Amino acid sequence: MDDAEIVRMVDQLNLAHSDEEEIVAPRSRHPRKIYSDSEASDDSESELEGNDTEEELRDFREVTVANDSEYNPRPQFMEIAGPKHMPARNSMPRAYFDLFFTEEFLSLLRNETNRYARQFLNRINVPSGSRTTEWKATTVSEVRAFIAVLLEMGITRRPTLFSYWSTNHRQIPWFGQMFSRNRFQLVCRFFHVVDNEKLPARDNPEYDPTAKFQPVVIHANNKFKFHYSPNQHLSIDESLVGSKCRTSLIQYLPNKKHHRWGIKFWMLTDAVTHYCLSFFCYRGARDQTDKEEIKKNGLGHVVIHKLLNMGNYFMKGYHVVADNFFTSIPLARALFEKGTYLTGTIRSNRKYIPSFMKTKLQEGASKYARNNEVLLLAYREKKSQKKNVLLMSTFEKAQNKTTTIRKRNAQIQVEKPAIVAEYNKHMGGVDTSDMMLYSYLDERRAIKYWKKVVFSIFSRMVLNAYILYRHNTDGKTKTRLEFITDVIQSITTEWLALKRIAHDTPLAETSTNVPRIGVRKLPEKLERVCVVCSRKDGGPKRKSRTVCNKCNKGLHGVCISSHEC
Repeated sequence: MDDAEIVRMVDQLNLAHSDEEEIVAPRSRHPRKIYSDSEASDDSESELEGNDTEEELRDFREVTVANDSEYNPRPQFMEIAGPKHMPARNSMPRAYFDLFFTEEFLSLLRNETNRYARQFLNRINVPSGSRTTEWKATTVSEVRAFIAVLLEMGITRRPTLFSYWSTNHRQIPWFGQMFSRNRFQLVCRFFHVVDNEKLPARDNPEYDPTAKFQPVVIHANNKFKFHYSPNQHLSIDESLVGSKCRTSLIQYLPNKKHHRWGIKFWMLTDAVTHYCLSFFCYRGARDQTDKEEIKKNGLGHVVIHKLLNMGNYFMKGYHVVADNFFTSIPLARALFEKGTYLTGTIRSNRKYIPSFMKTKLQEGASKYARNNEVLLLAYREKKSQKKNVLLMSTFEKAQNKTTTIRKRNAQIQVEKPAIVAEYNKHMGGVDTSDMMLYSYLDERRAIKYWKKVVFSIFSRMVLNAYILYRHNTDGKTKTRLEFITDVIQSITTEWLALKRIAHDTPLAETSTNVPRIGVRKLPEKLERVCVVCSRKDGGPKRKSRTVCNKCNKGLHGVCISSHEC
């Protein structure tokens, strides 16, 4: 038997084997790899383009708008979208704030803050003149007031923390009424959300850099999904908490405009209302969590499945919109088998994309290819585009939609492929949510990276509370600024009333607008010059720990009979 006959027999055996596989398991596929941003370099792109086999390429057939049809069976969306477990309709903004900042959650913050203060003072020999020796245990009401001050700092921007308590002509009395400067700094210094003694040390292999703020992440995710059912269209993307602190969590994202350095979160939002549904922190490439699954399926595959599992969104007909970091044909098929659609841009070097979809098109031209539930689109909108834009969807079919765009201060109607219109409409959910967040977020530098993350999550919770308020209120609603201001004012009224009671002010005095004749004690060992017994001609100044209830001037109790307001 010569070599030619041997080659011919091998080819016949391979052909028979492939035909048998086609009959027994027509959906079988070759092992594949999903490439992440760091892996999909120019070198890997050229390598992948040459690895498509004949069998993989013939899976896709070219279709047109005229002959394409929807793939059946298709998962149906039957969920009722909107807020749930809400307060009474048309409630005040404070009621929505309390949905997320519950007594249980605030008690956790209080307990951990007091615990850390005790640990700090017992562990370190504090000098007698240190401000930390003045620490007094905080309360739930004080923690709530502390959060209100943080929210106000996001509205009223000042260059330094001390400038909020400045006594010059640009002073803001409200901050001094809520906290003394020293007390606010103490609460901020000892603020904690977890017991440090239960966390592994940095040199421990089990050390987790996210453990410092993980209780807040868990609480927020539980409340987000408890109070809202999303619309069908969901958006997945990355969000960055800007920081340059020294931690292994720091990521560099040059394409982010607001921040380039920071701690990255993977985030799932409602693409219609921009309500944040779930999120978790990215721990970096060195993290061993899900290492084998990431190596097998890719980071994008793991992130999307984890976010959707957190809210139990599988098998309900939801439609996920993502960018080319996540999108791949294996991921689309995996999600479709779990009753979930996927639409997004896709990189040309992903596996299983047929070569005829990569041919450069004419201006305004489009080309479709379908393989069961997966529809590919190559689209070149204008002449300045050097390459085709590749999109993939299991939600849309090959059709065009009329959309409205603004051009030269005028709105014009244009016709685009439905996949393009769907992607443009729903992709910006996370970016829009971030834009709304940054409007009233105090991003002051912090030595502790986890504190900046926690304060950012607080603002995200208030933003979600506002979205719930708008959907559960009839008629005209407050703007977001008015909503936050209303919440701050409600907390302020409650906190100042508690402070007056704590400083031995008679209850009758707090319930009327007419001050009673008498004196009240100043907080935090403050003193003022008595207006009666202090000589005004340059003589000695006698200070008092009390002030007049009516004019708020320094006054000793024994000097009341000689004082006139």
